[in-house]
Amino acid sequence: MTRILLVSGSGGVGKTTVAATTGLAASRRGLRTLVLSFDSTRDLSASFGLEVPVLPGASGLPVRLNDHLHLQELDVPSELQRRWSEGRGEVAALLGGGLEDVTAEEVALTPGLDALLALLVLGDYLRARTYEFIIIDGPGTGDALRFVGGADAVSWYARRSRAPEQSARRARPSRTNPDVLHGASDKLMDVGALLRDPTVTTLRLVTTHDSRAEQATRRACTAFSLQGIALDGIVLNRLVPAGTDEVLERHPAVENLQRLVGPIPVTGIALQAGEVVGEGTLEAFSTLLYRGEDPSRLMVIHSAHGIGKDAVDVYRLEVKLPFVSKEEVTLSRREAELVIQVGAFRRNLLLPRMVAPLATVGASMDGDKLVVEFKKERV
Repeated sequence: MTRILLVSGSGGVGKTTVAATTGLAASRRGLRTLVLSFDSTRDLSASFGLEVPVLPGASGLPVRLNDHLHLQELDVPSELQRRWSEGRGEVAALLGGGLEDVTAEEVALTPGLDALLALLVLGDYLRARTYEFIIIDGPGTGDALRFVGGADAVSWYARRSRAPEQSARRARPSRTNPDVLHGASDKLMDVGALLRDPTVTTLRLVTTHDSRAEQATRRACTAFSLQGIALDGIVLNRLVPAGTDEVLERHPAVENLQRLVGPIPVTGIALQAGEVVGEGTLEAFSTLLYRGEDPSRLMVIHSAHGIGKDAVDVYRLEVKLPFVSKEEVTLSRREAELVIQVGAFRRNLLLPRMVAPLATVGASMDGDKLVVEFKKERV
């Protein structure tokens, strides 16, 4: 099974450096590794010291850096053109149908298309088992959340497209074959399931030491956990040591953040003297970051979501929601969906088949976990 690591954080905190370092360190261990970015800034190529104009000329295809390492900066127009020429039906269906007569160039302007194409590309690699380790160099936290939630959004649309009343409401009928939409949706749901499997996919957040970054880290922990993504580590980057002999694990900022996140390991990295660009400096950075350990390892194994049976006909759903109080959570049911709203963050959670027919009978916060109970109604 391919191991997936999502690297995310606010802009400018060094997440691309962490992703590039992780990829290089994994390749040194002989793992077939891909670092995949769908950020338009081309920072990933710059981290390896490559000339930025080289990659657009390669149309966003993987670039070989050594025998075990490829990097790929997704080029949305090129990737869309390839898929459009191979058969536009799947992409058109995923974008809502009715696109049979438009060009790829027009569709390229669709908001969120980069995340959708990244999911499709990731799915291709997972099915082909091309790589043993895939690192997603995510864009900013908001776009990364749209990426991990993309499969859910497509599934939501596909489920509603089955309803006859939805078809009747369309002002302009689409020639999209519903089987194409449902087949493409199923593929993305398989990818979404792997992204939410804590034995396959984990998140490493990158942040810095300032009040705004700390607040952003708290929000990211909550939002990714709501989406079912397991956090296995935080990199606290660009620390300024108080003294030349200070051990960064005892840096006050590291200790404070460690207290906040509990069992999630926090790694402090000192502010570097120069830019971390090129394989030499990335190698040195990997020594600080991983200290000879396997970068693909699961630093901590835990599930963001879990469901179990409490008693006969009683089920208990647990959703890890760090830094959230009971008053901030709003719940509602829509048939087989549980809608969880936490501030600006929302998740339409499709309930398992054994739970979907049951009534929601209670909800509470148990520490940092939202607990929702379901029970079969007695007739």
